[in-house]
Amino acid sequence: MISPSVQDTLTPVQSSAKAVVPKENTSARFGAKGSWRWELEGSWMDDFDSDNQLQGAWYASCFLIDNFSFDFGPEVAWFSQSGGNTWGAGPAFMFRWHFLARETWSIYADAGVGLMFTGSNVPSAGSSVNLTPRIGVGASFEVAPNARILTGFRWAHISNANVADNNDGRNSVQLYAGLSLPF
Repeated sequence: MISPSVQDTLTPVQSSAKAVVPKENTSARFGAKGSWRWELEGSWMDDFDSDNQLQGAWYASCFLIDNFSFDFGPEVAWFSQSGGNTWGAGPAFMFRWHFLARETWSIYADAGVGLMFTGSNVPSAGSSVNLTPRIGVGASFEVAPNARILTGFRWAHISNANVADNNDGRNSVQLYAGLSLPF
């Protein structure tokens, strides 16, 4: 007979055959606190007068709490305007709240601001350094596992916030679409 102290240290013989356990999906659900995503976005803006703008952006999105993200990254733009067309680029950030979030879709509101540096004045009677506040609503739709299309519209403004002699600003409607992927 084996003494109880020795018996406690013995381990049962394990079978050499292992059970097959399916892998869990290790990617976080869309909008989970602490998750990160990339978003590539394209947009068109029009002031319904004579000026319009094409814009592209590449944002990194960090979900600070469930369904609430901080999005930041560079934006580039082409301005078609009376007085001469021009280009622009600069950093921007937004906060986005997916207030109606389901497994494969969501409806959200977002708001943010950017700093746009342009090759010539925007608007033509404005300046070449401008702030770009925006606010809007949109929706996201799952199009593949971990991939979402985001689309919506915003009110978008561009002006120098009275830091230059002339603050000829412009208000536009912005229509956009983007692809969001995890990283």
